[in-house]
Amino acid sequence: MLLIAGSIAMGILVGLRYRVFVLVPIILVGTFAICAISPEPLPQALVSTLTFALLLQISYVGGALLKFAAGGGVTAVVPGELSRIRPR
Repeated sequence: MLLIAGSIAMGILVGLRYRVFVLVPIILVGTFAICAISPEPLPQALVSTLTFALLLQISYVGGALLKFAAGGGVTAVVPGELSRIRPR
């Protein structure tokens, strides 16, 4: 139960703060931590790892959508005619 709550909380926080490229390193670190700390046999630790990765990704999307809905979403600077200051 703690794994589920921690995965969801971490995914939402990561989704609010970082871009999608950070998911792979977080999943790898989480996998090593779960396998190292878990007193369970290896097959059950792998199921825990898959649960962690799945819930992290789903809650990351939720956090990213929350960030977008709050107005802190995508910002793009496009160089071109509109971004130049024209003297009169």
